Amino acid sequence: MDDDEIPARAPPTLTPWALCVAVLMGPAMLVWFVRMVTLAAGCHPGPQLCHGLAFGAGLRDALTLDWTVATDTPLLIGLSILAALLAFRAFRPMLGTLTLLLLPVLSLLLPMLAVLVTRYDDCPVSIDAIGSCRLWGASMGMSFHNAAVARDIIDAVVPYTFSLTVVLGVLGFFFARPRQQPATHSMAHMGRHGPESHFGEHHHRS
Repeated sequence: MDDDEIPARAPPTLTPWALCVAVLMGPAMLVWFVRMVTLAAGCHPGPQLCHGLAFGAGLRDALTLDWTVATDTPLLIGLSILAALLAFRAFRPMLGTLTLLLLPVLSLLLPMLAVLVTRYDDCPVSIDAIGSCRLWGASMGMSFHNAAVARDIIDAVVPYTFSLTVVLGVLGFFFARPRQQPATHSMAHMGRHGPESHFGEHHHRS
């Protein structure tokens, strides 16, 4: 290896970004997975079991897991900012900007929508936690009432995340644009020494 040859560095991967997204969006996807299973099974929302299975308990546990992360505002915004910065580090400014803009909202909005399309007349959703709901053989506890809390959190979080998105998005497009690949050493070596070598060889032969 020549002294002036610099080994190529592997570009940063999006694996750390994907881990942050999985923490925030994984529980919401689990909520919708349970809901799609009950929909495919033809189970209408109600207190009765779904084909003898208490799918309500699975939905309740998935919602509880999601609310644990999504309703913790510092954790929600902190992980979203971290995911955006990791995307910028991987030279994906557009991905980082969309991450910070959408991730906090979707992690709250998706489970909230799942609750709204699943509740029925005798299944209240109240910010004051008034009333109880029994769904598919299980008591939902606070997992349904937290959907009303999530709506208020979205209203409070969106202005801050939008402002941060504008600031970090502008910085990202200036400092996190994809880097141009440098020319390989072999091409540079040929460019420096190729003409001289061919000229010397032709002069020697003549």
